[in-house]
Amino acid sequence: MLVAAGAALLSNSAGRGTVSGQGAAGAPGDGLTCASSNCHGSAGPFAVDLQIVLVKDGEEVTEYRPGETYSMFIAVEATAGSPTRYGFQMTVVTDADNSGAGSLSDVSSNAKSLTLNGRTYLEHNGPSNLDEFSALWTSPEAGTGDVTVFAAGIAANGNGGTSGDTGVIGSMTFKEMDLSNIKVLTEGEISFSPNPTIDIIKIDTKLNQHMVYDVISINGMKMASGIVANNAIDISNLLNGMYIVSVRGEGFIYRQKIYKI
Repeated sequence: MLVAAGAALLSNSAGRGTVSGQGAAGAPGDGLTCASSNCHGSAGPFAVDLQIVLVKDGEEVTEYRPGETYSMFIAVEATAGSPTRYGFQMTVVTDADNSGAGSLSDVSSNAKSLTLNGRTYLEHNGPSNLDEFSALWTSPEAGTGDVTVFAAGIAANGNGGTSGDTGVIGSMTFKEMDLSNIKVLTEGEISFSPNPTIDIIKIDTKLNQHMVYDVISINGMKMASGIVANNAIDISNLLNGMYIVSVRGEGFIYRQKIYKI
């Protein structure tokens, strides 16, 4: 992404944040976006739609639960024309004070993470053949409030300049989930065993309802997730170490430290 016509090739290949240290996602405090008239915003032959999607357990969501990990997707979709390259930049900020919200990890191979203005941004790490970029987003702590994802995208013709390209900007707000009606269960109501374990975690409970689980590393990365079957969770494929294992169902959640040996 570029700040001057002479830097077109370099900027397109590296991203504006990398080249000039500028946020260009359209968030408060950012400079010109990738879609501005003096960047890639000139009228190109493409019609472009920007999609910002947050996914949990295979389902798209519009609100987040504090401290949990989600899959985030940014798609620069051409609805007319045939661009050959794509680029983007995005960040997540709190609505309260525009500071960075949560953390981003496990970035897709066509993107990279960098810090600008005290916030974490993602942008392309080169002209991408794919129109979708992704990462894992771990949501902020309870009480943060609503957060907004700001993003700008480029659909380019791959000529090394800005002519004939089309830019697009967008944002999506995700509300903090109201957990006032969510009961945090205690070990008297549910527990995991054995602990430590080699492979299988058994869930000891009298609850008889659908549950899903997450296994989070001590670094906050989601290592496994899925639907609980037969009151058991298989972590045999994980490395030895400590994990936070959580299960949740309708109106409840339970977390426990588990040691894999």
